[in-house]
Amino acid sequence: MKKIIVLGIGNPYLKDDRIGPKVVEDLEKNFSEHDNIVFEVFYSSGIELLDSILDYNCAIFIDSIISDNIGKITYITLEDILSIPETSSPHSTNFSTMVKLGMTISPDRMPNEILFCAIGIKDPFTFSDNFTNDLEESYLTILEEIKNKLKDLAT
Repeated sequence: MKKIIVLGIGNPYLKDDRIGPKVVEDLEKNFSEHDNIVFEVFYSSGIELLDSILDYNCAIFIDSIISDNIGKITYITLEDILSIPETSSPHSTNFSTMVKLGMTISPDRMPNEILFCAIGIKDPFTFSDNFTNDLEESYLTILEEIKNKLKDLAT
């Protein structure tokens, strides 16, 4: 059975930035009977994520991106990630650098499937327990779309 990790990235105390953790929290409730799927929340998306994805067949990252298309999900695959230029400092790595580093130092432990779900948001800076209205209106659609994507990847 395929081992999957789903990581929600964002600050659960910031208005729209909390979309990743919130989606992961709700997905975990929907997939509680699946022993092969693990759900985790991270406040940042740097190199510290590398240890979390080792020894899984599939890693799904759910994060926010400031966009005019609030609530729209942009999917970035492993192939896309590998084509993104790396950062020059190992102390402040981008996502691409983290994945490439893992593939270099632990190629046999890296997931062979990686999917990054970037959700368009408006306000990642205001402290709040609520999303902006546009994101709140899109939330159930976002959750359902990612839930279906996870079901497809789990088979």
